[in-house]
Amino acid sequence: MPELKVKERPRKSRRRIALVAAIALGLAGWLVLRARPAAVPDVQTAEQEEPAPAPIPPAAPEPSQAKAAPTLTATAPRPLEYMSDGVPIMPAGPNDPHPNTFVHPHPITPKHVRIFEENALLFQLNEAMDGREPARLRALLTQYRLQYPDDPHDMQAGYSLIADCIEHPNDETRAAAQRYYDTETASTLRRFVMRHCL
Repeated sequence: MPELKVKERPRKSRRRIALVAAIALGLAGWLVLRARPAAVPDVQTAEQEEPAPAPIPPAAPEPSQAKAAPTLTATAPRPLEYMSDGVPIMPAGPNDPHPNTFVHPHPITPKHVRIFEENALLFQLNEAMDGREPARLRALLTQYRLQYPDDPHDMQAGYSLIADCIEHPNDETRAAAQRYYDTETASTLRRFVMRHCL
């Protein structure tokens, strides 16, 4: 009886099978790790936890200790603030408790609040500009000048020029707009000067 020969697979085919198996194994491992529930604190349970007991005030000093120098007391740490996803925000103060979990990196500081307020005011200025409302644009520009006299982004001259162009479209405002467009090449209002004035 003739002997049957089994065909051997070529080496390239074996390598391909090994590569596909390694990829499938890696993907399966990734899916298993991803399916694990994350250890995120629940906002409601964090709010319902009882606060730490208040420290017991020290007893009245004895007369011999009455003249001792007063001791500085540390301010009480603020409770953690949580985002809508249940993850806490990094505390702003150095004495505030830091959680042992993932946190959102930026605490809300007065500097952040100032930036948020400036962005809101710039949004209103852009709305007035798009609505072609020069009176509202000038009123908001006055408020912007009062709150941000340093004009960190050089916006005041551009908004003032756009208000002039909307209210009085003539050769004089067009020439001023052309000068602004030619010289203020880094201004974010340059394209709006082009749209409303030129």
